[in-house]
Amino acid sequence: MKNLKKKYILITLAIFLLFVAGVFYIFYNIQEKKSDTTSSESVSVWDAETASFKKYASYSEMEEEMESEKRIDLEEYNRAIKGTVVEQIQNIEIPSYDSDERLFRLEDGKIEVRSMSPMKDDLSKYALLWSASLEKNLRSFTVADFNNDGLEDVAHIIGYTGGGSGYFYYLNIFINEQGKLKYLTQRELEDRIIIKGLKYSAGDFLLDVIAHGEGEDFLGYCCPNVPKTLTFQLQDNKLIEK
Repeated sequence: MKNLKKKYILITLAIFLLFVAGVFYIFYNIQEKKSDTTSSESVSVWDAETASFKKYASYSEMEEEMESEKRIDLEEYNRAIKGTVVEQIQNIEIPSYDSDERLFRLEDGKIEVRSMSPMKDDLSKYALLWSASLEKNLRSFTVADFNNDGLEDVAHIIGYTGGGSGYFYYLNIFINEQGKLKYLTQRELEDRIIIKGLKYSAGDFLLDVIAHGEGEDFLGYCCPNVPKTLTFQLQDNKLIEK
């Protein structure tokens, strides 16, 4: 009888140990999966300032930092342009993505142009043809008298995209005609460069950028890595690079 009791006790103990082992195994695998998920969510983004990749623990952390920087830039920009001629740029006419022949009006610094025909897979949507946005930060505009008529003119960077991965920056010149700014000309820069600063001095538009390298120094359009200064002059109402 005692041996039978011992047998039952051993069986019960074995079952209990198996149960504990099973619980431990499940818990361990859950933690491993969480660890793998956290690791897989990490992301590296090119930092042109240091010419290296900056690592974030997650996409949300990256987006939060970028949104914070964008918000600070926008607040500084809005304070700087308040009550100045640059406010007119927010709703000014600019050329289309592929032609100077027709002008389109910005609304609060941006525009989206879509096709007249709905997409086949969704009759409620119209395909994006192109879009453009003012670069709203202190690095992307300058105010001066470009044509020596005593009125303030504006040079401003605008980004264009045709809906793909490319994002092309243009230097745009707006001339003041009796207090009203009008588009004069623009010059395409590069795809996905970093704009560091824009100023006007002695007839020259000086644009500090971080551009893409050439040959073996080209790291892809994601990763501009070469600081340079681009210099332009207005000649016959066109921007000519020096």
